[in-house]
Amino acid sequence: MTDQLTVRDLIISAIETAIAPLAREVEVEPAGDPSVFPGLGITDGGHRVLEREVMITRRAMTVTVDGFVEGGGGKAPTAERNALLAHVVAAIMADETLGGTVELIEDGDLRLFTATLASVRRLGFAQDFTIQFTTSRADPALPA
Repeated sequence: MTDQLTVRDLIISAIETAIAPLAREVEVEPAGDPSVFPGLGITDGGHRVLEREVMITRRAMTVTVDGFVEGGGGKAPTAERNALLAHVVAAIMADETLGGTVELIEDGDLRLFTATLASVRRLGFAQDFTIQFTTSRADPALPA
């Protein structure tokens, strides 16, 4: 086993880099809610195979970005959540190939929520992205 980053690692790292300036805390595969706000989390939701060819496999990976802002409701926290969401989508979609790592990124489903029972009242969102990429058929960790 080598220390080489897999295609999935490169994708997650590129997303993390794109959204890092937008929040005080950005965590990959967070174990819980952020401790500072605004906060963002990136979760790898797995993938499905789109197409197999002799040497490559084309995949569609789901990545969810969760965002949190302080405040239990009202116009100001809602506007802050909406602005954070818009900035996240714009940052990720600015380069739909993530520097040539992927073939296409599409924004998908969005879920909005209020965490009323948390230690700090907050508003949040969960924005899905579908990311198409190609790997070696023999080794899914390697780019095609």
